[in-house]
Amino acid sequence: MSENINQNLIDMPHGMQEEIKMKLLEMVQQGADPFDMLYEVAHFLENVSAERGYAQHIIDNIHTIYGIALDNKKPLSDEINDLKARRDKIQASLSSGNFSTEENARMDFAIKAHERKIAQLEELLKDN
Repeated sequence: MSENINQNLIDMPHGMQEEIKMKLLEMVQQGADPFDMLYEVAHFLENVSAERGYAQHIIDNIHTIYGIALDNKKPLSDEINDLKARRDKIQASLSSGNFSTEENARMDFAIKAHERKIAQLEELLKDN
């Protein structure tokens, strides 16, 4: 009976599972950073589960636990790059001039908040 179940699993088409298995294998063979592999798996799981925000939740936890608490440089650098990209996108929106004074003030505040967080993380990165 157990052999039949195992054989059924072997014979079953792998579909999306095969895709992530091959992607993970390729990343290992290329010597990809382990955090990048975790990010890839988190995005895959978000897509197949249709659970919006799952990957970002995992990434945020990696940044906090491994980057800040465990002093690992890679997650800190990743978070700094993410923050800079978001800041630049907000700055581009602000520069477009298509918003009200109130909306501009909110975007300006968001840019300053991003810059404070970037400075905080860069300081942590320097300390390591």
